[in-house]
Amino acid sequence: MLIAPIRLSSALLVTCLLVAVACNRKPPAIGQEDVLVIITSEEDRPLLEPLLTKVFTREMATPAPEPVFKIKWASPYEFEDYRHYNSLVVASLSNPVDSTCDLLVRRILGAERVEQALQGGNPLFLATDYLARGQIFLGLTAHSAIHAQLELERLQTWIFDQFEQQLRLRQYKIVYKYRVEKKLMAHLAEQYDIGLRIQNGFIVVKEKPEQNFIWLGRGYPYRWLGIHWIESGDTARIDPAWAWNRMEYIAEELFGDIYIDTLFRSIELGMEQGHEIMIQRGVWGHYKQAAGGPFVNYLFRDRVQNRIYFLTGVVFNPGRPKVLLIKWLETILRTFHSFDRPANKTTDTKMT
Repeated sequence: MLIAPIRLSSALLVTCLLVAVACNRKPPAIGQEDVLVIITSEEDRPLLEPLLTKVFTREMATPAPEPVFKIKWASPYEFEDYRHYNSLVVASLSNPVDSTCDLLVRRILGAERVEQALQGGNPLFLATDYLARGQIFLGLTAHSAIHAQLELERLQTWIFDQFEQQLRLRQYKIVYKYRVEKKLMAHLAEQYDIGLRIQNGFIVVKEKPEQNFIWLGRGYPYRWLGIHWIESGDTARIDPAWAWNRMEYIAEELFGDIYIDTLFRSIELGMEQGHEIMIQRGVWGHYKQAAGGPFVNYLFRDRVQNRIYFLTGVVFNPGRPKVLLIKWLETILRTFHSFDRPANKTTDTKMT
């Protein structure tokens, strides 16, 4: 007589678990990929806006400055409209007191985490896939603007990098949503020992094997990818002055008829695919036409191939946004790899 009830309870338990899992399934993140929504109360916004704007405002010269993230401010009453957005910040201060975002943050983060923060603990909570799949979420709950400022200033670069990294992941999915150019990829591999995951729609604009240069293009809006390399790369010393001289050569001699503006130039160092890279950014112009726009160049030494590579992305999209287009080109450039690395070796790529 006891068997039936036990089986019934097991079945009921499985059913309840399945229902719980289904209820916990998160929807995919939504919204324009470079829009960052910040939800806070009317009382807190005057205190938090300068702090959060400082964290998330990064611009790129195109040549007009364009933001990496477009910030949209919203009230707690709009939370349900934006809770699944790709990039979301919910921020609250306990002083001044309000009856909207204070309650919202407690609901989202939980009373225990909020109480710890208000007693002087970490006021920041950052997570991916928190309210939606593919979302990056930052919760801020502090007892005062000074409390928030101390942590935001300390972690400013790290916070922005986390949001930008999630933007990169979203862009990768968009760029490679459809097929890649397999024949073109095979051509680069067979002819030049170069691997690059090329988005559909790109074609060869020009090849100059005698000058170690390949120019790929896609439009409209126009996007160019340039691949240039120097053999016997161990004989060259990489420094900023040399890098800019070489970029001027690539623009004027290899692409042809374009130049690198002396304004808006910047250099940063990074790591991609095991390479330490020098990232050059700036603006290009055309000698014969009223044309120009932003460019990015990834410069690195491949010691196994004994080459120095220049991977250049160029955008022309007059009168329209350009930052995302440059970012999309960088998504492709970061897939670069060479094919002739022995399996039992690692690549020493430190710059000297």
